[in-house]
Amino acid sequence: MKKSVKNIIQVLIGFVIGAYFLYITLREQNFEEIMTSLKDTDITWALLGGVSLLAVFLLRAFRWKVILNNSGVYPKSVDVVNSIALGYFVNSFTPKFGELVRCTNLKRTDNVKVSRVLGTVVSERVWDLLILAVGLVIIIMVEFERVTALFNMNELLSGFKNGTLVLALILLGGGVALIVVYRLIRNKIKDWKIVKYLTNFVTEIYSTIMLTFKIKEYKKFLVLTVLIWVALVLMNYCFLRSLSEGAEFSNMYFAIVVLFIGAIGWALPSPGGIGTTHYFILQLFIAFELSESAGVNFGILSNGLNFVYTIFVGFVALIYNEVRVYRIKKQQDMELQPVED
Repeated sequence: MKKSVKNIIQVLIGFVIGAYFLYITLREQNFEEIMTSLKDTDITWALLGGVSLLAVFLLRAFRWKVILNNSGVYPKSVDVVNSIALGYFVNSFTPKFGELVRCTNLKRTDNVKVSRVLGTVVSERVWDLLILAVGLVIIIMVEFERVTALFNMNELLSGFKNGTLVLALILLGGGVALIVVYRLIRNKIKDWKIVKYLTNFVTEIYSTIMLTFKIKEYKKFLVLTVLIWVALVLMNYCFLRSLSEGAEFSNMYFAIVVLFIGAIGWALPSPGGIGTTHYFILQLFIAFELSESAGVNFGILSNGLNFVYTIFVGFVALIYNEVRVYRIKKQQDMELQPVED
């Protein structure tokens, strides 16, 4: 019950964050101009963007399977693809719960331990964050003036001095206190079942993460990782071209910048990046001295198409997956039935 309440609270916080960023992005915009621009969307480029997104799903599934196999887990490819699609489907409505859903789904279809699979998901995120960090550093170096204007560094530093430092010290002090308390009582609680379970769970996740840095098929893993980000750039390029005013800024370089800056919005705990991606993309367009309305239109179009395509693919995967789970259980029941003489 407590876990359900916690999940509900996290979802509500995610929606509040998304709604706030969406409000400050759209509060001074002309909605008639936005609707007129969206009506003139080039359908061909919009569909090509959907094809690129589908390629991202498949490439992520193939890469995840490499990590799973490296960790001694060998699920069927169809189950990995379904789990990826379901994860993105759930992430469209909740703040990152999709990562847990794809782990539990492999438990249902291939009977693999959730802790083992969760460790591979964390490993994936480590690699993606590494690439995101490298990409952001390069963009900051190339577009230093625009990026500093985008993030309004003076305001951020002021906020840090006024409150963030205090919060960081509180969190640090709380963490130290927890460690001290644990060390004092660990001998008393080490034999508790719940403590043993959590210890084994965390240990298994950590072991799986460490295995990621010793990937046997590392060349295949690196190629798939590069292809994932190439497909993401192509998706953004297609969505830029689909805008009626996109001819002014639809080039691969700007598509790369949009991808990495927009990814900051996706990383925040907002369902489907709603609001957060709109805000960062608008600020990016302003920093590049492009039309504000174009920035708003692109944010709405790209996020909206991502949402629609993800829901469609996820819904298809959900139906197929449930049929597959039903067949697996039926087969297992048949195998367990006693043989009549």
